[in-house]
Amino acid sequence: MQGSFSKKEALADIFDQVKDVDIQIFGVILEIFRKEKVQDCIGYLSDTMNQRHLESQILQQVENLKQRYKEQKLPVVRNDIKQIIDVLKKLKDHDFNKKDFSSEENEELALTLINNIKDNRRIIEFLQFLVRLTSIDEKLVQCGSNSLYLLVKMKVDNRNQNFENIRIKNTSLVGANFVNCNLSGSEFQNVDISGMNLNGAELFNCKWKNLKIHELNKLDGHTWSVLSVCFSPDGTMLASGSRDQPICLWDFRTGQQKAQMYGHSKYVYSVCFSSDGATLASGSADKSICIWDVKTSQLKAKLLGHAWAVYSVCFSSDGTTLASGSYDSSIHLWDVKTRKKIAKLQNIGYQIKSVCFSPDGTILAFCSHNGDIRLWNVKTGQQKAKLDGNTLASGSQDGSISLWNVKTSNEWAIFYGHHNEVYSVCFSHDGTLLASGSKDKSILLWDVKTGEQKGKFVGHAWSVYSVCFSPDGYTLASGGHNSIRIWDLKTGQKQNEVDGHSLFVSSVCFSSDGATLASGSYDNSIRLWDVKTGKQKAKLDGHVNGVRSVKFSPDSNILASGSLDNSIRLWDVKTRKEKAQLHGHSSGILSVCFSPDGTTLASGSLDCSIRMWNVKTGQQKCKLNGYYGCAYSISFSPDGKKLASGNSDRLTFIWDVRTGQQLAQLNGHDDWVSSVCFSPDGNTVASGGRCAVLLWDIKTGQQQAYFSHRRYVLSVCFSPNGNTLAIGAQDNYIHLLDSRTGKKKAKLYGHSNFVNSVCFSPDGATLASGSDDNSIRLWDLQIKPQKVKLYGHSNYVQSLCYSPDGTALASCGWDKSIRLWQVKTKQQTAKLDGHSNTVSSLCFSPDGTTLASGSYDNSIRLWDVKTGKQKAKLDGHVNGVRSVKFSPDSNILASGSLDNSIRLWDVKTRKEKAQLHGHSSGILSVCFSPDGTTLASGSQDCSIRLWNVKTGQLKCKLDGYYGCVYSVIFSPDGKKLACGNGDRLTYIWDVRTGQQLAQLKGHDDWVSSVCFSPDGNTVASGGRGDVLLWDIKTGQQRAHFDHTRYVLSVCFSPDGNTLAIGAQDNYIHLLDSRTGKKKAKLYGHSNFVNSVCFSPDGATLASGSDDNSIRLWDLQIKPQKVKLYGHSNYVQSLCYSPDGTALASCGWDKSIRLWQVKTKQQTAKLDGHSNTVSSLCFSPDGTTLASGSYDNSIRLWDVKTGKQKLKFQSHQNLVSTVGISFDGSILVSGGFDNSIRCWDMKTGQQLAKLYGHTSNVMSICFSPDSILLASGSKDKSIRLWDIKSRQQKIKLDGHLNFVNSVCFSPDGTTLASASSDKSIILWNVETGQQKAQLDGHTSGILSVCFSHNGTTLASGGEDGSIRLWDVKTGKQQAQLDGQNNWVLSICFSPDGTTLASGSSDNSISLWDVKDILNQYQSPLLQNRSFDFQEDCGSIQSNLVNSQITILLISQQPLLQMQGTKIHNGEFVNYQGLDLLQLFQSKGCCILQSQPELQQK
Repeated sequence: MQGSFSKKEALADIFDQVKDVDIQIFGVILEIFRKEKVQDCIGYLSDTMNQRHLESQILQQVENLKQRYKEQKLPVVRNDIKQIIDVLKKLKDHDFNKKDFSSEENEELALTLINNIKDNRRIIEFLQFLVRLTSIDEKLVQCGSNSLYLLVKMKVDNRNQNFENIRIKNTSLVGANFVNCNLSGSEFQNVDISGMNLNGAELFNCKWKNLKIHELNKLDGHTWSVLSVCFSPDGTMLASGSRDQPICLWDFRTGQQKAQMYGHSKYVYSVCFSSDGATLASGSADKSICIWDVKTSQLKAKLLGHAWAVYSVCFSSDGTTLASGSYDSSIHLWDVKTRKKIAKLQNIGYQIKSVCFSPDGTILAFCSHNGDIRLWNVKTGQQKAKLDGNTLASGSQDGSISLWNVKTSNEWAIFYGHHNEVYSVCFSHDGTLLASGSKDKSILLWDVKTGEQKGKFVGHAWSVYSVCFSPDGYTLASGGHNSIRIWDLKTGQKQNEVDGHSLFVSSVCFSSDGATLASGSYDNSIRLWDVKTGKQKAKLDGHVNGVRSVKFSPDSNILASGSLDNSIRLWDVKTRKEKAQLHGHSSGILSVCFSPDGTTLASGSLDCSIRMWNVKTGQQKCKLNGYYGCAYSISFSPDGKKLASGNSDRLTFIWDVRTGQQLAQLNGHDDWVSSVCFSPDGNTVASGGRCAVLLWDIKTGQQQAYFSHRRYVLSVCFSPNGNTLAIGAQDNYIHLLDSRTGKKKAKLYGHSNFVNSVCFSPDGATLASGSDDNSIRLWDLQIKPQKVKLYGHSNYVQSLCYSPDGTALASCGWDKSIRLWQVKTKQQTAKLDGHSNTVSSLCFSPDGTTLASGSYDNSIRLWDVKTGKQKAKLDGHVNGVRSVKFSPDSNILASGSLDNSIRLWDVKTRKEKAQLHGHSSGILSVCFSPDGTTLASGSQDCSIRLWNVKTGQLKCKLDGYYGCVYSVIFSPDGKKLACGNGDRLTYIWDVRTGQQLAQLKGHDDWVSSVCFSPDGNTVASGGRGDVLLWDIKTGQQRAHFDHTRYVLSVCFSPDGNTLAIGAQDNYIHLLDSRTGKKKAKLYGHSNFVNSVCFSPDGATLASGSDDNSIRLWDLQIKPQKVKLYGHSNYVQSLCYSPDGTALASCGWDKSIRLWQVKTKQQTAKLDGHSNTVSSLCFSPDGTTLASGSYDNSIRLWDVKTGKQKLKFQSHQNLVSTVGISFDGSILVSGGFDNSIRCWDMKTGQQLAKLYGHTSNVMSICFSPDSILLASGSKDKSIRLWDIKSRQQKIKLDGHLNFVNSVCFSPDGTTLASASSDKSIILWNVETGQQKAQLDGHTSGILSVCFSHNGTTLASGGEDGSIRLWDVKTGKQQAQLDGQNNWVLSICFSPDGTTLASGSSDNSISLWDVKDILNQYQSPLLQNRSFDFQEDCGSIQSNLVNSQITILLISQQPLLQMQGTKIHNGEFVNYQGLDLLQLFQSKGCCILQSQPELQQK
């Protein structure tokens, strides 16, 4: 029959009928069906009258289509409708509407169909149409379900779609991406939702029943590989041991972590419960066995005796004996009660990998490093049998599992299924099942009796190190890299602004740990604040006049305060009690400062003296004389040897603290010096005074830089890295300067009065400020370029408009709707429906209470912003309304239409006041003058007209040009008018006289957008391929910015310093309006950017796009986190420790330095090399550091002690690179003698020499499994070596110059290489083929490094830039500029949040890249898991807007529901289990009540 599966081509032929249908028709049909509540789609469409109605609706969708064209288009539309009806009829009776196309039996047919239709966009749109039809016609539900399955299989972008009320049944939607979709009212029946991405979706009133989902539960808590898991005997708890050292106890039913037990200092290889579940034993790489009380989580005993790592522990069934197996080739038996060793089995010859008691406790089985399994009689200590296969149930490196007869020692079964080494095997308690975990990341379940594979569980992103059955045999636990997973064996499924002071805040200061902020105020009080929560911790009272200065001691235990009551007080921070009062000054204290060692306090006073105090005794040490005037500010140098003071006599003084002698007088200010501050390196002093900030070189006393200011500077403060200077002043702003150049980096708006005090947090991430507006503000200086993306529109976003107060944003578009958004929460507050066609223009009234909208439905509507209700509908135009504008007083609304008329409306009465006729073609733009007396209009008739608003009379017509007027705008003073024209020119007009003042010629095509700067001196114009900035006074072009596509919108920031550009290249470009130079490029939109608009405070930029989205961008940029100084020459190489707590660096100064990442402090300096240290590498356990040097040697260092352990010397020339294998057994080095050498890490013996390169070896890198070694050389080649055979496997050619760096991706499938030819090449490791070439650097590239999840590649080079690349697309994500010279080395931290770079300016920079990488994650399927995320809170905040479906290497994806909203729904699996708890664990929000729903 026609729809039969036997006719494989029939279905493809049916779909082929709609391949040329206009896709706009689908939307019109759906709209009519919903409006008229159709239930029988085919029956409705078959009616002739309905067809005519449909035709008319479709033709109305075409904007400004002349009658003759409509007549030409009608037959086409009529034929399209006929084709749709015919296809629907055929599909209704076809097996496509009866059977499940996702089933295994129909898989081949589905794949054939996909291959036939996947490249036809119109057929894909038709499939989406069929999905939506399920919400209307229940007779087409299976057809729509199969359509959705095909869309998912073809990876069609289904994000941000409206799928309300769809009905889906009997299909698989594995891996479907429904990010930010509206699925409310949907019904799913018998649907597989495994791996579905529902991040940000709405699921209100859904009925999802009989669902299938692969994963049951996942336990996150470990930060490194999980090496062992074990169930408690009652099955309620699970214990896990990991490389990260703590042992975790988990509540199996809830998945919650119950405890973390610390006792081991190295990897925990094995954990085991006693038979009563009260005791837990653990074996570790630290050679010890720990016995734990499970109830209290306390350590009961530590058993010592093994000489090497303990790999396995096992209790006997009666719990009296504990067996332990070790790397030292021995097994110990321990008496659990007495904690004494009762037996030792030794001389086995090989390392013991695993031990296990038989159920009766009489036999001990163990397996060793050589693959043997042996059985021992526990009572006699004699070997009963040797099993020469692999194990009792044994796993092998060849991926096989063998079963042995214990009595006969014969192998009776062998299971094949794994593709890599088997790490762990475990019998179920009844002995019928065997589970195996492998390096191939899978777990297999075997029937012991038949030898058949019963199941395969995939969910780990890395190797499975341990498997364990629950006592009831229904559940299996597995441990892998950072994660534990729980499997249901029945189903196979994996289960701040701070306020408080009442008067001016004069001073703020952070504690050394950055957790507490102290503030002093003219209300006589001191307050301590919790920086994290913004809440007040304490109020310190005692001063009887205003507090002018507060400072923490370096250890944060003491707080000093100086007051206008002439006293200084010392406070105990812990007890919040006063410790001492220091008296001596005869007038108010203006400034206090601790010396770096905390022993001395300096104070400056209105009595014109500086005094030094002994902090311990409270006694005055000395008084500094030799100047005139009050000491407004004092600051110690970082080494405590010098003191700087800013005085009212216009001078800055430098003092020797030890002798009290004056070292220098710095003369440059023309009034009193209010604030001084040393840079962190002590080489520079910043001084602030009236209208200026000066930077001084302490050594020479010379002025380095000068920054002029409009008002008095009250406070200056260097950032911890010394690169930024913060300034608080009487202009109410905070200014951030580049301390090296004196150039302005940023201006922070917020305070409403003088800014008296500024202070950086110790990590430089936060700036605190205190002001005369009585408030303290905390400023986040971290980079977050994109603030948020707003979804809601289902078609192009046409126009955006901020409310006058900046709290609301309005948007409109082709979906006929208007949406109101709350800027602060980024939530949609209202959807205004009423227009029946595209809404083209929006405008808020100046008071912000009313929103006007113009539409292609010929109407104007007024909306109440507060209630979202329509206030009025203004009818009169007979064609589309293109532009609406309120007068400055909100009383009049002007509208321009394609009917050639302008109408003025009385906002209060909603009546038409006047019609302005004169234009002979459509009006494109209207604009009121600032005083509201004049209205300008631009038209398709190529004219501009100025109208008297009061009389409605034409004042003048501006002639002298050709082409349509696309944009008109008044200057801020209302005296000039600018317009952008189709004749390629920008015109400036005198509004009063109507005379043309200037013709600005520079564009080579029509000028689409013009905008005045806030000061009225500059006009920006955008056209095809460029943006020009014009000086209005001279008419000269000030700057030119080339663009690759049409510019659609330009907008100045409120301060006039930045110009935003929206264009057809899908990007937003930010330009420096003074120079025309590019400041930033904002990525995110996937289609044309039609509109850009700054918020009134300039902090946020809104953009609307043809991708149907609105985005809000936070424009505060500060990517560099901190800079580490210590090296006296180039920093050549960097390496993070495996746990991310330490950073090692080396360089041309011949030294190695260790840094604590948390504190950014140097913890050790390792000396020994006699020439440049070129390369560093940590061992996997983090205890050893390897270094290679130009002195031809390699050295191993003990990280804990800083002592040298071994020295290898064999290279005949410089050693350029070193690396350590993943298991820590092999060290590899490359050198300028063209050779690569392999070394035994323990003995220092050379194992092999690898020859092949014909010039210097520059870089080497192990693959993650340590099977391959990659090397890059000056001979322009890359070579891959097999470590086991020591043979070259492949040679990769492609670079035209030196290969300086090579790096494997974390999954080992991709190799990145960087070259002096300015390119990066990505290679397929398996085939040796080039995958991509990344170009962008302007000079040679010296270093590359993959992020921990493999999605991002970082590169650094001779051009001084660091670039971040999307590995999937090969596109540049971001560029970090901040190094002054070559970037020699880069390295990601293990958690991927920080990037370290070493430079030839002798410094190390740490960059916080977490927000940057979250911003630029590619919205495609990723072949990685996010198991590495540690903090659930950060996961939720980082992934709530994620559009990535997490797809594991096994192709089994994980369900994602971050930020999903659920209300009043049913979600039940096929066993009747309510899935809401699982959904909640995924980060979704369950809304229980109507008020909560409204609030969300």
